[in-house]
Amino acid sequence: MNFNLTRTDLATKSTSQLAALFQQASTAIAANQTPAASAHTLIVMIAQELGRRGPAP
Repeated sequence: MNFNLTRTDLATKSTSQLAALFQQASTAIAANQTPAASAHTLIVMIAQELGRRGPAP
């Protein structure tokens, strides 16, 4: 699995899309389907994007 996303790409995604990406990255790490560094980087980027958005209303 290849995760080539930028911060700008993540900013255009909905919260549910970010959650799905987080799940895919986590699953890929657990199944050793992708380089762990790539998936970990994506997970950190998702967390940062969610943090910028603040708490859900």
